Amino acid sequence: MQGSKEVILREIFTIFREYCGNGFYPVLFLVALVYLLVTEKSRKVRLALLYPSLFIAVLFFLPPFKWLMDFLDEGTYYRILWLLPMTVVIAYGGIRLAGKHYRIGFAGLALLLVLTGSYAYHSPFITKAQNRYHIPDVVVAICNEMLPQEDEERVWAVFPEELIYFVRQYSSEVQMPYGREMLETQWEWNWDTHPIYAIMREDVIDVEALVPLLTEYHVQYLVLNRSIPLEGTPEECGLVKMTTVEAYDVYRNPSVEIYKKGTAE
Repeated sequence: MQGSKEVILREIFTIFREYCGNGFYPVLFLVALVYLLVTEKSRKVRLALLYPSLFIAVLFFLPPFKWLMDFLDEGTYYRILWLLPMTVVIAYGGIRLAGKHYRIGFAGLALLLVLTGSYAYHSPFITKAQNRYHIPDVVVAICNEMLPQEDEERVWAVFPEELIYFVRQYSSEVQMPYGREMLETQWEWNWDTHPIYAIMREDVIDVEALVPLLTEYHVQYLVLNRSIPLEGTPEECGLVKMTTVEAYDVYRNPSVEIYKKGTAE
């Protein structure tokens, strides 16, 4: 049992280090939390900010809690740290430490955060937002081409896998027969590969095999990346090209009508 606790503790601290990454914000948070627990006199602040933060932080480092979370949902333990109001505690602790010299304290705290953080756009997974939706402009433009009218039901569309993550973030009026469960194979969701996705992910897309599946699954629109070779021609298979948006062709499947509200099968 002792050995098991040591293993779990090592896992917990490994998760914490990986969560910290190259920055020190979680460490600054813990320092600020301890400082405020010692110095803060306001009961409201302690109840609303400090005690919940302390409770979550202590809970995160408890081996029995880690074991319980692994039993219930393995692989997402780091998300417990998302519950911690790190920025609020760091900012409040820094200003409290500065006291009456809040201007100097504010400048010093800002400099400390810059020096102990990391530049977000150095990450290959983060890019500057192109619009207020924080998704690629091309997704917005494509979805606008197929959004239903006010008296129409939501539509169904198939997108290339690189666009799947963004569609639902823009509008729930454009539905997809599959989502990120097809892409994130590291999660044990026990999903079978959707037959449409099985074709869409191939190096050469078999349009003749794809179009009947679109009709079978009541899909009205198809978006194809123009850089992916096709076996067969969409138009010859019954699709109607609507438009081209940057590197993508948008097709309408006339075999599936767009239903008026209250008339969908």
